[in-house]
Amino acid sequence: MKFSSAFMSWLVVVLFAAGAAAEKKATVDEVLKIIDETLIIAKDQKYTAEVRVIRDGKTIKSMKFEAILKGLVQKRITFTAPGDVKGMAVLTTSDGLMYIYMPSYKRVRRVASHVRNQGFMGTDFSPEELAAASLSVGWNAKIISEDAKIWTLELSPKPGNETGYSKLKVIVSKEHRGVEKIESFDSTGKLVRVQERTNWKKFGPVQIPTIMAVTDLKTGSRSELHFNDCLVNTGISDDEFSKRALQRGE
Repeated sequence: MKFSSAFMSWLVVVLFAAGAAAEKKATVDEVLKIIDETLIIAKDQKYTAEVRVIRDGKTIKSMKFEAILKGLVQKRITFTAPGDVKGMAVLTTSDGLMYIYMPSYKRVRRVASHVRNQGFMGTDFSPEELAAASLSVGWNAKIISEDAKIWTLELSPKPGNETGYSKLKVIVSKEHRGVEKIESFDSTGKLVRVQERTNWKKFGPVQIPTIMAVTDLKTGSRSELHFNDCLVNTGISDDEFSKRALQRGE
């Protein structure tokens, strides 16, 4: 069977266009949107968790807390055990500011930028890591590599982001549509912390990593967050993310 040159030219154009479409890669804005959409697929979330501090393979300290989350930024965690930390709380407000409530002082204090990336209450988690929600709010990003399973992003802080890190390297899972790993670099550009998110489970429409581990590369110490039952769309009010609510321990 003979084909006209016009038909052959048309066929080449069609095949080229199909190949180009198949090879089209997501932009960094599209990747960040995927992460954010996963976070806000439910209007709000409420869950409990346990922090375990691990040294030489053994758990030497454990703390429990309750957390509420709404939108891309608003988050409040309140510690429930043991007794010496019960009532302590960390809040991130809708404008991205961070506050901590210490029951022993009965006052709310804003978390200064120079301590936001320091270990919290003897754990390897910083207040910034405990309160973190969306990456797109406080960070500029670019894609540095991509394969069939992941996107690898490099993030730098936006003006006004009071982070203690100069940049982050973030691994985003295409399967889970969320962050699997974060490498944090200090002001000198040295890798100082690694955060890994594993054991993903689905709660209603929400899929979350139920284990989040942080390793401090300067000390070799490690802490883990183990998330428990997650409730979604419970009707959490914006008032519960206020400094007044933080102090009341609601």
